[in-house]
Amino acid sequence: MGGTVTRTRLGFIAGLTLFVSVLATLAWGLWQIGLWITSANQLPMHSLIIQGEHKYLSREQVREAVLTLPQVDNFFTLEVDQVQQQLLTLPWVSQASVRKQWPDKLRVYIVEQEVAAFWNEGAMLNRQGEVFEADYRGLELSLVSLSGPDEESDKVLKEYHGLQQLLQPYGYDITHVHLTPRLSWELVLSNGVRLILGREHIETRLQRFVDVYPGILDRERIDYLDLRYDTGLAVGWKRDEETDNDKKRGTQSNRRA
Repeated sequence: MGGTVTRTRLGFIAGLTLFVSVLATLAWGLWQIGLWITSANQLPMHSLIIQGEHKYLSREQVREAVLTLPQVDNFFTLEVDQVQQQLLTLPWVSQASVRKQWPDKLRVYIVEQEVAAFWNEGAMLNRQGEVFEADYRGLELSLVSLSGPDEESDKVLKEYHGLQQLLQPYGYDITHVHLTPRLSWELVLSNGVRLILGREHIETRLQRFVDVYPGILDRERIDYLDLRYDTGLAVGWKRDEETDNDKKRGTQSNRRA
């Protein structure tokens, strides 16, 4: 009886020892695998593939943005969400998608901002009317200039499109649209004439301009037209430099006398 108990106890201890050894070996193996995976020297990124049509964003800018990430050298630890967020910080980037391709490639697809207009002299609007700032020096951009409160940017862009559609059949092009802080509309035509339209009945007032303007004499001397009237309009004339100079000389002569 005693010998049987002893053998059973020894067998149990041997089995437990073997089980613990297997667990220890497995844990050590997993730990080694973890070290191997997290090591920057294992499966490094070798290729960055950039896709999409790019007019304003250079491949070097994309590359530099990705290389600033701390885990960019390791295929396993690099998180595609971090890469995506990093790319979205670039001013010209509207959308970005990122995926890893086994064993050592990172593939990114970039959608650039579609520029619709200059905004407040220092920024731009995309086609959704959203404000963004990007360096456009050296770029040939033929865009309308819009201005107004930032929170009204999409409204200003939509109004520009509507007014341009109304005027274009008559041969007029808009170069600038401004929405004042009091939400009053003003615009400048390609011939330099400024139209003050006010807050209401914008299309009606613009139609009045189309009807009346061709009949005004000396149109080249017009500075602005104020259309904020129920009927008619007020004309502001450009200052005559020769007349202004004569007035200044006359005033100075009177002072000397």
